Amino acid sequence: MKRKAIVAALLFTSMIVCSCCVHAQTVSQACQPGISFWSLLSAGIGYQDGTLNVNKLYAVCLPTPAKPSGSNFPYDPDAGGKLTMTVKTAGGKPLNTYVWYAENFSGLWEMSRYKIMGGYEAVKPLGAGDFVLEFAIEERPFYRFPFSVSQVKSDDPYQPPGTRYFIEGPWNEYGNLFYQRNDPQSSLRFSTWVQEKTGKDAKRSVPYKVELTRLKDGKILAEDAATLRLEPRWRQADFSLQPTSGEKNTYFKAGELLREDGLYRVRLMIDSQLYGDYPFEVKGGRIQFQGKQIREKTDPMNYLVDYLYGGRYTSWWIQRQRAVK
Repeated sequence: MKRKAIVAALLFTSMIVCSCCVHAQTVSQACQPGISFWSLLSAGIGYQDGTLNVNKLYAVCLPTPAKPSGSNFPYDPDAGGKLTMTVKTAGGKPLNTYVWYAENFSGLWEMSRYKIMGGYEAVKPLGAGDFVLEFAIEERPFYRFPFSVSQVKSDDPYQPPGTRYFIEGPWNEYGNLFYQRNDPQSSLRFSTWVQEKTGKDAKRSVPYKVELTRLKDGKILAEDAATLRLEPRWRQADFSLQPTSGEKNTYFKAGELLREDGLYRVRLMIDSQLYGDYPFEVKGGRIQFQGKQIREKTDPMNYLVDYLYGGRYTSWWIQRQRAVK
């Protein structure tokens, strides 16, 4: 796969430790507890067994536990505050509860590991259906992350027969626009999540094309084209856009987009098929928030927490419009 089309693991950790920018879009409201959306998208599901896989998460604005901890973790399953994540059905039935170790680093809480109530043997695999991760402090819920699970039958002649599992939800629904330190002189990057929903555990490389279009006149401002790898699991795909006019082999700077207000769209084609359109607006020289990223219009339990570089900067979550089948 070509370098400019990096399909890699989640870059969240590197984002939160960097120093930051001169053009921030921060929200000056009371800090509400929440879980970083970037880190939640690192969750997955066992392809063959339907077991939820969650590694490290990050939380913001958690209160200091009233109960002192006996370890370096203020939130500690054995002696300290209780920070839990419960897997529930869409109807509210609890399935599994994870109790996290969490440590505060300059306002960002790193949820590094957990214990499972009842032990690992109590973990219930997930079948097809709708679910939610409910996060709570001392049994008081503060954040929810809905997702679903779908199944297909294995069609791999080299593997045992059975069911294959796929996690669905925000991975299907969002793309992301980002530029370093929110500095207009930085290059604009578009990211989304891709997978191949198949009963065969295989990988294949496919061509893609990304276009950034100004909708008022249909002009394509920037693009990227190469190949990416599809697997039967979600992978983050990062696309570095290049201007369609001017110098070649350069990257499209965010300032070129921000200098003209209006409606824009990112379009992603994979293997010559429309994967999705991602429409957004520039107003007042800024990319506008939309959907659950608009804090004042969203229930804090469902607010999309975008906590980059210590919360001083942001990226923009763009809702995907899919191809009509």
